Amino acid sequence: MLLLVAVLALQATAAIPNNYYNSALGKNDQELMSSLHKIVRGHYMIYYSKLWEKFKTTDCNGNIIIDRYSNSQFTYGDNQCGQYSGIGQCYNREHSVPNSWWGAAQDTMYSDLYHMYPVDGWVNAERGNYPFGDCANGSPRGTGKLGTCTHSGYSGTVFEVADEYKGDFARTYFYMVVRYMDRVGSWTQDKGSVVFTNSSYKHLTPWAISQLLEWHRNDPVSTLESNRNEAVYGIQHNRNPFIDHPELAEYLWGNKTGNAWTGSSTNTPVISSPANGSTINVGTNTGDGVSKAITVKGVYLTKAVTVSVTGTGFSVTPTTLTAAAVNAGTTITVTYNGTAANATGRLTISSSEVSSNVTLTATYNTGGSGGTETIETWEGISTYQSYTTTFIQGHAFKWNTSDVGIWSGDTHANGTQSCRFGKTAASYIEMAEDVTDGASKISFYAAKWGSDATPTLQVLYSTNGGSTWTSVGNCSPNGTWQQYIFNLNVTGNVRFKINQTAGSRLNIDDIAITSNVAPEPDPSITISPIGLIEAEQGGESSIVRATVTSENNNENITLKVDGNFQISLNKTDWSTSLQLDPSGEVFYVRLANTATAGEYEGTVEAKTSRASAYADVEGIVNEVPVMLGDVNMDGDVSISDVTTLIDYLLSGSMTSFDAIAADVNQDDAISIADVTALIDMLLNPSAMKQWDAVPTRSGVLIENSVDESIEIYNMDGDCIKSLTGDATVKLPAGIYVVVSENASRKVVVK
Repeated sequence: MLLLVAVLALQATAAIPNNYYNSALGKNDQELMSSLHKIVRGHYMIYYSKLWEKFKTTDCNGNIIIDRYSNSQFTYGDNQCGQYSGIGQCYNREHSVPNSWWGAAQDTMYSDLYHMYPVDGWVNAERGNYPFGDCANGSPRGTGKLGTCTHSGYSGTVFEVADEYKGDFARTYFYMVVRYMDRVGSWTQDKGSVVFTNSSYKHLTPWAISQLLEWHRNDPVSTLESNRNEAVYGIQHNRNPFIDHPELAEYLWGNKTGNAWTGSSTNTPVISSPANGSTINVGTNTGDGVSKAITVKGVYLTKAVTVSVTGTGFSVTPTTLTAAAVNAGTTITVTYNGTAANATGRLTISSSEVSSNVTLTATYNTGGSGGTETIETWEGISTYQSYTTTFIQGHAFKWNTSDVGIWSGDTHANGTQSCRFGKTAASYIEMAEDVTDGASKISFYAAKWGSDATPTLQVLYSTNGGSTWTSVGNCSPNGTWQQYIFNLNVTGNVRFKINQTAGSRLNIDDIAITSNVAPEPDPSITISPIGLIEAEQGGESSIVRATVTSENNNENITLKVDGNFQISLNKTDWSTSLQLDPSGEVFYVRLANTATAGEYEGTVEAKTSRASAYADVEGIVNEVPVMLGDVNMDGDVSISDVTTLIDYLLSGSMTSFDAIAADVNQDDAISIADVTALIDMLLNPSAMKQWDAVPTRSGVLIENSVDESIEIYNMDGDCIKSLTGDATVKLPAGIYVVVSENASRKVVVK
């Protein structure tokens, strides 16, 4: 019933972005997996501490958590796990792919929402690090079972989820293989080797492939799962391909391996290259035309296709391709012979069964390499709707003019304003400033005014601030707007003058000057994601490594951090500001102060005068575990603690005093009764329940001669072991908290 309500509450229409999977069309096997990996990689990383709030969007029916391990009714925000001893007490953040399989490194996959689910804490602890699988005779654990695998190929312990979620988790695992295909082959620690392998690009063991495909086929994508895909996409900005296109699992691991994926579960004809809706730049025509070879490839075509282009100056050859040629992959050649500065056209490849429409772009420039283009459009400036001799601050340049006006609403090439020359042969516009990068070309649009006599324009340039002028050429605009192009090869400072030498009125618009220096690409800076930083109150902070990289940058990079954080280049000298090399460097981040327990947030900024980048940084300072009775905080319970407690009760204050440890009888008050309880502890050592937990090379050694009830938790809050008495517990590398009723120990296993 809960699932039905959740499905209705989360009803939405999935909307895969246009062309999202286009680059994977026509691919098969390893090439298909690589294409999907490139599509979904590089998603927005969510900090692990933020997962609680993200579940509100991804896994809630109203204010009730959707739990895939039990039917428990958890209220969002109120039932987050701390300690638990049975089902239905709290929910936690489940790594459906256990993080111990990759060593628990807090990398991107540590908080990837596509495999993070809110689930019952107790059931999650029971599942532990066992793989998913069928166990027909397993013992119930919530809505799942735990027992010996009954699916052929593996006989170890597995956790079987409810039927309605089996496909969900199978598609989760398929996603993880594709998203982390460059790493997943090494996720073989603990039980990971049962599922993952690096022996082939498929990265799943034969048993895992068989089991997951069975779950995938028997439990199709539900509305609940589809809506979760949309919710996670809204947060991480990547998608699970196996929810959008379930058939992909068959192309990578199932009954369609070796076949090219068409974007459909059937053998639908499709043109995979060039992708429909894409844009191809043919290049720059420097006088003799420019051509570009374009690959045409499709799958399952049965009919020949026609190839055609539109757009002035564009042509294509050949114009017909056989179905066999397209299925095998062939090339066509598109040529641009036009003279438009920025030309566009369309390439169409079609038959009665397929169609692909591609936008073509090209440029014309015979003046050398060329560079940036600056255009005087006359838009947005003051109009001079009369013929004057004046100075005009144009849209792009400053101009001295004679017998010229700026008209709004007049005839124009583009926009709403243009420049009009008067009837005299003395009309001109002259730049009052230089462009500094030289010029390879000047172009403009012009047309004579009405039935006036055809004018003649002379184009000139100056390299000495207008002292002398050199002619570039002449033109005689007629009554139709036309672009006129004048090529030259001038370096350094240059300015232009357009002079009317004959005829009558005319309009001129969109004067474009192309520099003679290829534009420098804009610099860019990137900061890698920064992992969570942890410390124990008053202790040393962990140190997290991060990297600043840059491209096309020749300035030193200033790196700054705010909040309770410091940065360093050598893990020795710490500050809040650093200077990095232009290419970027590795740096380190730590908490600046660990005196106060709590969560901290800050921002790392990398900046130059032309580029910047930012990355969030988060830290947490955990409270120091309290040893009951250690009133004076010296790490031991002794008679000196009795003295300190009595002094406190008499004076009301002490320099070294722990109020929590002083509440020996745990009645939420400090009184003479606590002195009595403390003396009893000292007289009766067994009442102190002394125990210890120390790390070993392979786990944790529990020294517990008084048989205290001990529980071991990982950093997810999962209880992974309960015991009494002395024991050695084997655990993978990581951070653990060992707790009893009255105290706790933090243990780091390396």
